[in-house]
Parts: sequence; C-alpha cells; structure tokens
Amino acid sequence: MADATRTAEVDRITTADLTELGTASGPAVSIFLPTARGGAEVRENPIRAKALIKEAEARLRANGVAQETADEILAPLVALLEDDMYWQQLADGLALYACQGLWRAYRVTTDFPEVVHVGERFAVRPIVPAALGDGGFLLLALSQNKVRLFEATSATIRERALGTIPASMDDADGESRPPAQHQQSFAAGGGGMVHSHGTGAEVGDVQLEKFLRQVADGLDREIGPTERRPLVLASVREYHSALRDHLSYAHLVDDVVAGNPDDSAPGALQEAAWPVVEPVLRARAEDAAERFGDAIGAGRSIAGGGTDLLHAAREGRVDTLLLTRGRCAADRGPDDLDAAIGHALDTSASVVVVDALPQDVSEGAVLRF
Repeated sequence: MADATRTAEVDRITTADLTELGTASGPAVSIFLPTARGGAEVRENPIRAKALIKEAEARLRANGVAQETADEILAPLVALLEDDMYWQQLADGLALYACQGLWRAYRVTTDFPEVVHVGERFAVRPIVPAALGDGGFLLLALSQNKVRLFEATSATIRERALGTIPASMDDADGESRPPAQHQQSFAAGGGGMVHSHGTGAEVGDVQLEKFLRQVADGLDREIGPTERRPLVLASVREYHSALRDHLSYAHLVDDVVAGNPDDSAPGALQEAAWPVVEPVLRARAEDAAERFGDAIGAGRSIAGGGTDLLHAAREGRVDTLLLTRGRCAADRGPDDLDAAIGHALDTSASVVVVDALPQDVSEGAVLRF
C-alpha cells in the first residue's frame, strides 16, 4: 500500500491504530501538545515536546517504574526529537504515545492543550475525532484508462492496492477492446459469407458494461463484508448508475466527483470528494444518535458509564459506541472509555463521534444483544 498523502501536514489514523492503542496495557504515556506549522514558532515545537517527555519520565518514576524501564518506554520519543525535518512539518497538534514495545506519533489538525497522562492505558479519545469522527471514506477514481482506489479522511488520502479490481479497461478479463465489426465464416461449399455483429458503438457499450461489472465485482471482494465507510465515485456521471447496478456494497454515495479523474493528484481528489461525503457522514452521526435514543427505550443500550461499556465491548455486545466531542478532550486522563473504544473496534463495532446524545450523557452504546 502506498504511503499516505498529507493534504495538510497530518498523519492518517486507522481503526487498527485505535484498536492497538485501546487494547494496550502497562505503564503507558500519552502526550498532547499544540504545534506551529510555520514561522519562528516552529523552533519551539521540539523544545516543548522535550519538556513534556521529561515530565512523563518524572511521572513514570513517581509511579514506581524503574529508571531503565522508563528510559526504554520513552526512547523512541527521545529519538524523534533528533529528526529535524519532522519538527518542521507539523500541523496544529501532536499526539505521542509510548509503552513497552509500542509507540506512535500522530500529527493532527486538532489544537491540543499541553498535557501529559501516565497510567495503565493510553488516552485514545483525543484522537478519535481525527480518525473517525471527522470522517473516513473510500474513493474510487474511475475511467476506462485508469482505476485507483483510495482511503481518505477530512485531511488525508492513501491509495490502496487494487487486488482483483481491473486497473483499466484493457486489464479487464477477456477481450476489452471492441472486436472487428464483421466476422467471416465459411460454408461447406467453400464460399465466404460476411455476417454483421452490430455497430462499433454497440460493441463499445457492451465492453464498457462488462468493465464496470468487473470493477464492481472486484470492489465487493476487496472491500469485504465488514466495511461500512461511504464510497465516493470520481468519474464521468454516466458510470455511477451502472456501477451501482452491479455493486453489492450498500454505501455508494449518490453524488459524484464529476469528470475524468486521470490527471488529478490524490490530494486534489480528496479536496473535491470531501464536500460530497461530509453531509453523508454528518447524517450518519445524527442517525446513530437517534438510533441510540430508540435503543434506550427498547432496553438495548448502555447510557453513560465507561466501565459498563468496557465490559460490553469485551464481550462483543456493542454494535455502535458513541461519544460526544466534549468527551474527546485531551485534558481528561485515560479511563475505561479509552479501552472500550479499542475493544469495540476489535469486535467490528462502529465508533461514532456526535455533538450530543439523548439524556445528556457523554457516551453510550447500542447493543447487539
């Protein structure tokens, strides 16, 4: 898979990342800080980070962690301080995570406060909006000459391997170029007879239909049955209805990034797709909150209570975990909700960030059973 293209200086955060961080345990360090994108303030970025890493070291030692273990935990973050180019290519905020055997650094568009958390789990909630709440979607750039599949968010885009999806009309199974319009056959008497097989336009339409069907079939195989992200099509508008007819995946967005996408860079495609998909993602969050309210009335929910959510997530009972944006604040230390996020995602649940929830709770879940 290709590296992420940053439409700003940001890093892509996947559900796999959230799962890994949310299910990790042991002495764990979570550091958040605001960062400058340019100007003289850029020089302050690593200085502030270094001070926060030193604070994390002091807290680890105060919690009874041996100096050798503390040094091992923080070593990757200390090494990152020496990467001068990295500190000149930041966005609005930086999230740093470290425990024994695991560390992560994420540049995000969130303006974090300066804060250090040291405990038995990571503070995952502050990066959930960047990973999920602000929108993850799939983007298919499609023409007869080139097919590309991307994973994108409100700020990043990454190209995926096509797998069984044809890379072009020429790459489709079978004959993809229109055959000759006439075919000669020979009768028993030896004379040649010419039979017409339709116009070139008719043959071209048949081949195009076959190509789009193979793209749809490949998409269904590559996306998989557990995927739920919206799929945006960047192509000429005429391809949308044909693709929808053949595609089993239920989350193709109705609108299109119209035009031939062949010459569009990934970043340009992401910028054009975001206005198309953002209303869909917003409507999904609103629907999830409404569904949560219905589930409360039906007795199929947990309203509030991170510990109860964690138990349900570990048991695989969570269908959708919801948390408000206020619950994602970085200045609040890690708790059971952070672990619940990881375990919910580990059991193929959805995690949704909303502005508000019924009954004025800040987190909840719709249960499978």
